[in-house]
Amino acid sequence: MTSKKKKNEAPTYAAASGELEDILQEIESGQIDLDELTEKVARAAELLALCRQKLAATETKVKKVTDELTATHAAPDGAADGAPAGDDDTPDDDDPPFDLDEER
Repeated sequence: MTSKKKKNEAPTYAAASGELEDILQEIESGQIDLDELTEKVARAAELLALCRQKLAATETKVKKVTDELTATHAAPDGAADGAPAGDDDTPDDDDPPFDLDEER
């Protein structure tokens, strides 16, 4: 590796993922010392935990943004699904009292 970041500064997702790929290739090559293998597996576990945490945080942020967008672009009647007002499955006065597609 080139220069290492400060100990308490977490790597980006891309950097962590890249390092995980490098570790995996080293392990799969079979050219790794047993003592070094222990260190590499421990580092891989740290990186994997970091990647999972970053993915969960990103998922939460994306959900928040999409929920906010949905709320601001809701239909005039307050429906959050964006369907036009009155376009639901509840019967209206002009709906027939039976289902036309229903077989008898």
